[in-house]
Amino acid sequence: MAKKNAGDILTSDWNPVIGCERYSAGCRSCWYLDGIFPWQQRLGNIPPGVQPNQHHVFPSRLTEESLKGKNGIVGIVQHGDLFWDAVPDQIIFRILEIAEKVAGAKRKVPKYMLWTKRAERMARILNTRYPHGLPNWLAVAVSVENQAAASDRLPYLAGIRGTRIIMLEPLLESVSISRFLPVEWVVVGSETGESPRPIDRAWVASIRDETKAREIPFFIKQLGTSHKVQDRSLDGRTWDEFPVGFEK
Repeated sequence: MAKKNAGDILTSDWNPVIGCERYSAGCRSCWYLDGIFPWQQRLGNIPPGVQPNQHHVFPSRLTEESLKGKNGIVGIVQHGDLFWDAVPDQIIFRILEIAEKVAGAKRKVPKYMLWTKRAERMARILNTRYPHGLPNWLAVAVSVENQAAASDRLPYLAGIRGTRIIMLEPLLESVSISRFLPVEWVVVGSETGESPRPIDRAWVASIRDETKAREIPFFIKQLGTSHKVQDRSLDGRTWDEFPVGFEK
């Protein structure tokens, strides 16, 4: 489970809707499309007629009861991208409505994380729904893999008020994020899977230095080419920093 994996930032995930398509260079070895989807379909958890590059809603999961038992740091729609343009607005609004109700009923405030490459759509929807800033139970993450993606997506992240996370995974080249700081968390990871493109630790060290110069929590998920082998050390130590209020 994610809670027991030191390199995972999530406690669990909630996937009332699934689906995505390859969007940019970081999607070449997509862990969902190439790994999770076929595995879940073999297990019978996804109907046989559903294709990985189409969105599919699970009515039994699109309920408050489906989310209530999940605590800690919960990834919302990790099996795809909630802000993919194939996902209707009303499904996104329904997911946010469920999360609002469940979070409001819990004694201990969870952290529900939205994680996307489609930063422009996410910013538009969330700024419309939460014009005064995100609620304290919600965090938003934007994935970038190279400098072009950072320059394109991170300005939209900067335009959201609340807990914001830069996810540099898979990191494919040297990237500077200094002009997009501050944010509340920076996370770095290498590519894994079939024929992974290796990461350069000098890239990671540079991002760490930019991040720590602003006293922002920094986390390394993995630096190797296999998710089965824990390779997380940089300059003689692991980086396991979480923002205040985040607890697996």
